Amino acid sequence: MAEKKIIDLKKVKNARLFKKIMRFARIPLVAVLAVAVLIFCARMLGSVAVSNVTDALNSVKLAVSSGEGYPYKLESLNVRELKMADGRPIVIYKDSSLVLDSTADTMLSCQLSAADSKAVVKNGRVLVYSNSSSDYIIHGKTEKLAEGKEDGNITVAALAKNGSFATSHSTSEVQSVLSVYNSRQKLVFRWNCANERIADIALSDNGKKVAVIAIGVENARFYTRLVVFNINDVEPIADIRHDGTLMLRVIYSSFNRIITVGDNKTLVHNRKGEVVDELAYSEDSIRAAVEDEKGNLLVAYSEFGGAKTAIVRFSDSGKRTCEIEVDGMPACFAMNGGKFAVSDENNITVFNSRGEEKNTVETGSPVIDFELSANSIYTFENGTVCKY
Repeated sequence: MAEKKIIDLKKVKNARLFKKIMRFARIPLVAVLAVAVLIFCARMLGSVAVSNVTDALNSVKLAVSSGEGYPYKLESLNVRELKMADGRPIVIYKDSSLVLDSTADTMLSCQLSAADSKAVVKNGRVLVYSNSSSDYIIHGKTEKLAEGKEDGNITVAALAKNGSFATSHSTSEVQSVLSVYNSRQKLVFRWNCANERIADIALSDNGKKVAVIAIGVENARFYTRLVVFNINDVEPIADIRHDGTLMLRVIYSSFNRIITVGDNKTLVHNRKGEVVDELAYSEDSIRAAVEDEKGNLLVAYSEFGGAKTAIVRFSDSGKRTCEIEVDGMPACFAMNGGKFAVSDENNITVFNSRGEEKNTVETGSPVIDFELSANSIYTFENGTVCKY
C-alpha cells in the first residue's frame, strides 16, 4: 500500500507569505545593503572610499537613462580645459565644472565662484580652485564632496590618492602659505614660505609627504627650491636649491619618486631628495609636462628650431620607458597608464609605453584639447566634446 503524502497547509501558507514579503522587501534591502557598504568603507578605508562607492551607486542609477551621445555641444567660449576622472570626461568652464558619462549624459554640474577656474584630478575626485578667489570645491563624478576657503587667493593646489589635499595662498605677511588637509578636511600641516612664491605642490599617495617648488629672486636672478616635508615635522626631509633653472612642475609618483620639471632639465629624485636621473634640454624648449593619476610622466621639448619634438616617458618608478621624436610641434599631449598620445591638427597618434605607435585617429576638426580613457579618446574640438 503506497505511503500517503501529508501536506502541512500551515507551512505552505507561511512559505507563500514569506515570498510575498521578500518581493516587497527586495528594494528596501538593496538600499540597506548600499548603506551598509558605505558604513563599512567609512570605518575601514575612510571618506575617499565612501565617495568612490557613492559615485559607483549613483552611476548605476544614471545608467538607467542615457544621454543623446557624442558629440556634445559646449559653451565653447567659456571652456578652459578638459580633464578625465575614472574614464569620465570633465569639462572645466570658467565658472563651473561638468561631468559627463559615456553617453554624454550629465552626471554632475558644479557652479564655481570665480571666472578663471583650474582643476586637479586624483582617484576619481576633482579639486577646482581659482587664482582670483580664496574658495575651493572638491567633487566626485556624481556629487560635491567638500568646499572651503583660504585666507587669500589660491595660487596652486594638489590632491593625494587617499583624499588628502593641499593648497597655497599668499598673505600680506608672507609670500606663500602651504596648507595640507586630510581626507576629512582637517588641517594637518602648515608652512609659511616667507621669501619665495610656491609654484607647484605634490602629495604622496598616502598624504604623509608633500613636495613643494618655490621660486625666489636673489641679485636680480631667479632661483628654485625643492622642499620636501613629512607632515608630522616642520623640518624638511630635503631642501634643494637650483640656480639657473626655473623649476615649473613637481610630481610625486606612486613609488615615492619625486620628479621636477624645469625650463632646461627634468630631475628624478629618490625619497630623500637625491637626484637619480637627469634629462637635459635647451633652455625654454619645454613644450609639455603631462602626468597621469599614478605619477607616470610625459616630458616634451622642441628640437632643431621646432622642426622636431622629443618626447620622453617616465614611469611611476622614475625610469625612462621610451624616448621618441615626432615631426613638428604637436598641439596637445595626453597620457593614461600604459599609453600616451599627441595631436597634430586633425590627427591623434597613440603610442604604448615603449614609444611604439599603436594607431592614429582622424578627428572631425582641429583638436584644442583631448584626454585618454582606457578604451576611448575624448576631444574638445569645434565647440564640442567628441568621443572616438
